[in-house]
Amino acid sequence: MVVCDTNILIEVIDRNNNGVVSTLIDLGTTNLCISSISFSEMVLGATNKSHLSKLLKELNRFPILSLTSSIDLLHRKLLLQYSLSHGLTIPDALIAASTIDLGYKLFTLNRKDFKFIKGLYLI
Repeated sequence: MVVCDTNILIEVIDRNNNGVVSTLIDLGTTNLCISSISFSEMVLGATNKSHLSKLLKELNRFPILSLTSSIDLLHRKLLLQYSLSHGLTIPDALIAASTIDLGYKLFTLNRKDFKFIKGLYLI
């Protein structure tokens, strides 16, 4: 399975980036999911009710990974390890922890935000 980072969702839903859409098709649409954190970030980024409706329609196409106690524990470890040295943020730590905990891969356009995390495979 492949977890799509928030920036991937923005490129597909809001910007209709054909390159990103093509990559998602190549990865296999049945192999894609999103973190509950990315869901939340997208909802918070809605500009109005119409935009929110469009976002929800598109987001509901993806299985959403819920947070678990093991993901929470791992995200805290990642923050302790990387927040000062690499500027790891809470949302990125939660997305990375979800991906690592489940043994999935992360598709992101912001490799710099994640490339230093041991055990995280990036696409």
